[in-house]
Amino acid sequence: MTTVESITYLNKIFKAKKWTDRDIDEYVFDNFCNLLDNLNDSERELIIELVERYQWITSLEYQEKILSTLESIENEKVEKIKTAYLFPIIKLEDEGKVKSGTFLMYQIKAFKKFLKKHSKVEFRYITKFEYLTDAQFELKDNETLYLIDDYIGSGETLNACLTELRKNKNISNDKLNIVTIAIQQETSDLISEEGISIYTDYFSPKGLTDFNDSPVREEKIALMLEIEKLIPGGSHFSLGYNECEALITLARTPDNTFPIFWKKHRIGKKYFDAPFSREETFEI
Repeated sequence: MTTVESITYLNKIFKAKKWTDRDIDEYVFDNFCNLLDNLNDSERELIIELVERYQWITSLEYQEKILSTLESIENEKVEKIKTAYLFPIIKLEDEGKVKSGTFLMYQIKAFKKFLKKHSKVEFRYITKFEYLTDAQFELKDNETLYLIDDYIGSGETLNACLTELRKNKNISNDKLNIVTIAIQQETSDLISEEGISIYTDYFSPKGLTDFNDSPVREEKIALMLEIEKLIPGGSHFSLGYNECEALITLARTPDNTFPIFWKKHRIGKKYFDAPFSREETFEI
């Protein structure tokens, strides 16, 4: 695929996904063009294939997506709930910091009146672990816990959060509900096996592994590893943090996404900005 052909495809993808309506679409498009121009034919073809699967969710979409995800909880479950405790998915050391889960809880608090299914459910917003890990805290039969975040990648932060909550033996898995805008499918499968309910707007597959059979899968991964050689210091995030192979940008691009989409690359002594730079797409 030549550079001109790849940019023509890219333009079609932007229009089809309505990315041209985004505030920073020109910045993203121009940086994609630079990247495509710096690759060989096979590498361009792979990047275009991945862009077609890419999800770009801006913070302006957060309100609608988190509210609709809450409303996707089964009727029979919601009807039994009198009180729902909401808590951000964070690590203990991140208490008090501005995190995506905390931001979403403010959005839910502001627009709770639009949640018809939860109109009779009282929401209680908790931001400190000590409230939930207190041995005296216990969820009654008509009470539940919603754990909130915009994206769950490898599950590292989620597991740290769950480990802390489980210090209170009164909090059982059947009372836990993960409510997130997007989650890696592999992580979702592992958490579901523990009996924890998961509600999301988007299950994120692995960008190469889940779409290709062997030996094509291995060939494309090898090609991506060649592309990643253009990224100074990119090996720590090779194929995305914990090899998640994610293809997603939210208010901020998670490091689980293939790094070529969010880290600078270098040709000779010249550096090129990434299409979805984590700094440029940070909106919260």
